[in-house]
Amino acid sequence: MGENSVRTLMVYYSFEGNIEYVATKVKEYLGADIERLIPDTEPPRKGLGKFLAGGHSALFNKLPNLEGLKYNVSDYDQLIIASPVWAGTYAPSIGAFLRDNKIQGKRIYLIASSASGNAEKMLLKLEDALIGNNVVETLSLQNPLKNTADTDSQIQNFCHRISN
Repeated sequence: MGENSVRTLMVYYSFEGNIEYVATKVKEYLGADIERLIPDTEPPRKGLGKFLAGGHSALFNKLPNLEGLKYNVSDYDQLIIASPVWAGTYAPSIGAFLRDNKIQGKRIYLIASSASGNAEKMLLKLEDALIGNNVVETLSLQNPLKNTADTDSQIQNFCHRISN
């Protein structure tokens, strides 16, 4: 790595694998370090409880504790933060990450994954939580695992814009 190279860390939470898939592609296209957030508690994986518990914790900002991070956020020039949309906002694990890490003066890129493809409200909430940083660009993906060819193309274009 040259002395002028920009260090990029992708921080993400994935519940159903969609954002996990996105993270592997970002690593492939950008060579960024990736940090998966692992909460101490998660909603049930199936049934109505999944939506009720997940939605409740997102709406009422019930933040989990996170396992320790592998990477130190302060060592990076820019961050990519990725989350599924839960009840119109970002996943509680992302909120816990923001609570636990003072992020200032970074270039930030945001990625959202949703079933509807409409993540604008969530992305705006996340931008508000990142005041003091330069949110450069956002990417909203609809069901990344259902159409991987389209997802890959969108991620590759996004990563190309980040690296230029």
